[in-house]
This record gives sequence, C-alpha cells and structure tokens, in this order.
Amino acid sequence: MLDNYYKKVRLISLFLSALIILNYIVMFINYNKLFSVIIVSLYLFLLLFFFLLKIKDSITFKLTLVILGIIAAGSPPIDWDSWAIWLFHAKRIFIEENFFITLNNYTTLHNSYPLIVPSFMVSFSNFIQGWNLILPKFSIFLLYIPPLIYANAILNKKFTLILLISTVLVFNKFLFNGYIDGLVAIYFSLSVYLLNELFFEKKKDDIDYLILYCFLIILSLLKNEGFVLVLIILSLIPIKNFIDKKLIIEIDRKFFLYMSVLPYISWKLISIINGVEIDVINGVNFERINNVHIIIESFFKIFKSLLLNYQFFISFSILLLSFYFCKYKKLLNITLYCVLIYTIVLICVYAVTPYDLEWHLNTSSGRVMMSLHYIMILSSIFSFYKNNKLKEAG
Repeated sequence: MLDNYYKKVRLISLFLSALIILNYIVMFINYNKLFSVIIVSLYLFLLLFFFLLKIKDSITFKLTLVILGIIAAGSPPIDWDSWAIWLFHAKRIFIEENFFITLNNYTTLHNSYPLIVPSFMVSFSNFIQGWNLILPKFSIFLLYIPPLIYANAILNKKFTLILLISTVLVFNKFLFNGYIDGLVAIYFSLSVYLLNELFFEKKKDDIDYLILYCFLIILSLLKNEGFVLVLIILSLIPIKNFIDKKLIIEIDRKFFLYMSVLPYISWKLISIINGVEIDVINGVNFERINNVHIIIESFFKIFKSLLLNYQFFISFSILLLSFYFCKYKKLLNITLYCVLIYTIVLICVYAVTPYDLEWHLNTSSGRVMMSLHYIMILSSIFSFYKNNKLKEAG
C-alpha cells in the first residue's frame, strides 16, 4: 500500500512538471488566456489531490509545505531581481498579452532570460483574473513542489525532515523572495540524482525517466545558469558510455535526454534574431586576463568569494563526511564532478565579466553557488539514506 502511495506521489510530480512545461509551450506558440487558466487549475487540483492523499503518511512534510507557502504568500517582493526582472517581465507579458514582448528591449534587464517562470506567473495571474505583486510572486513557490514531493516519495520520514530543514537553511529567503536561484538549485540537484539512479545505478523506471526529462527542460529554461548546469549533467552521458565501453554517442534512452535543451536553444535563437544577447557574453572583458598581476588579483578575489565562506565549507564538509561513512559513493562521485566543473565555469565567467568584478561577485556569487551548496547536501542525504537502508537490510 505504501509503495502504491509513493508511486502516486511520483506521478503527481511528473504531471506537475509536465504542466509547467505545457504552460510555457502554450505561451510560446500562442498566448491564450483560457488555456493558461485551465493549466493552472489542473496544477492546483493536483496539489490539492497530493495534500489530501493519505495525509497522515506525510503529515509533517505537507504541513511544512503549507507553512512555507503561507510565508511566501505573505511576503512582498522587496529585492531587486524579483520585481525588476521576473515580476516586470511577467507584468509586461500579462498586460500586452504577448509572450515575446520582452524582446523589444524596452529595458536592459536581462531580456535574454528564458521565460518559463514569468509565463507561469502570468498564467497564475490569469487564473486570479488580475495582477498584483504578491500572488504572482507566490506562484514561484509552487514551482518548488514537484522536486520536493519527488524527494518525499524517495526518502523516509526522518530523512525527509532532514531534507526540509536543509532546504530551508540553504535557500533561506530565496524560497520566498521571488528569486529563481533556489529553483535552479533544487531542479539541478534532483536531476543529478535521477540521472545517477537511471543510468549509473541502472534503475529501470519509466516514470523517473520522464521526470528527469521534465526536470532538465525546466532547469534549462529557468536561467542561463540552468542551461549550463544541464550541459554539465548531460556531459555525464558520454562519460557513462565510455565507462561501459560503448560508443560515446549512442542512440538509446540516454541519447534522447539531449533533446531536453531544444526549448532553450529555440528561445535563444529567437532572442538573437531579435537582437537580444546575453549581456555577460556580449560584453566580455578580456583585458583582465591580459595582465598576469591582474589575473592573480582577480583569481584571488573570485576564489575568496566562491569558496572561502562558511556555506561552502559546511556543504563540502558534509560531502566529505559522506565519502567517509557511506559505502554508496556513485552519487557522491558524480556530485563532486558537477561541483568541480561548475566551479571552473564560474571562475572563467567572473574572470572576463564586463562588470566591476567586486560588484559582480558581491551581488551574484552567493546565489549562483547555492546550486553547489545544495547538491552537496542533498546528495549526502540520499547517500546516507541508502547507506542506512543497506545496514537495515543486514
């Protein structure tokens, strides 16, 4: 009976994720108020179904989600990116009834960002039949639920509680303030877990495969950083093929995961055609790496900002403890690989940033590193959970 419950929870996670993508596709192809209202209505119905489904089996988890949702709904958007980028993009789409309105470069506030989150905010506003700053921002919190309830379907009550506490501690205000970085972190971390389970642990599960596919699409469409993280995850596929002594590119289930980046590529092509480029790439400053003294000084600032802080120290220490205590190390090895590659990418990006380096680091490094902090902790939780199951099995 319990296995059947968790299968239903995974199916709910899959359908919620699919609805997020469907909403984006509908907006992308042809803005339609009626369809957006239907999609959000189905989304909320599935959430209600989840909360009423054997409520006693996950009462702590469900009550925690309700409490967090109340906090999200009761907190106004006061941080810059929240109202100046995400809410502003969504408001323009809502008022103009045009998904591509941000491509007219009315402002220079990251018009190249993908619009899966603003499109969901717009549909939620259509559902409530009006625009305000609170409820569209609250709808961002609803996007955390598919990966969270998937994790709940995998872990037992004790480890689910540890997961919730860790999520709140790592994300903190980013669960509620309308920023997207927490979403990037959670979809990235669960995608890595799923890829490990399906292809490194060779778990045969069609539901998990479809969830992974949806999570990768959503991750790539959250922010440009999400697309980079998807590429890092997908780079594990040829590595796995090489380990298995197969062709690096082989037409199998793993290969079709590459198709998950097509929506992002489509958006970028349309953006470029309309003259909207990625500001960090368009204004690359190579002067900083032409001088050895400046290179060393910049590297020290970047290294200090990214790695010399208590968040990274705690997360990395937990990962090292997991390596020491857990027999189950495949997920930990994959996590270490992702952390290393993404850290290198971030160092390279900051090294040639067109902005003042200290300003750029101060305003963004903590947010972009959140994905690495979270995956180290989440992978450790899953590894300790599996290790615990092995001990109980004898």
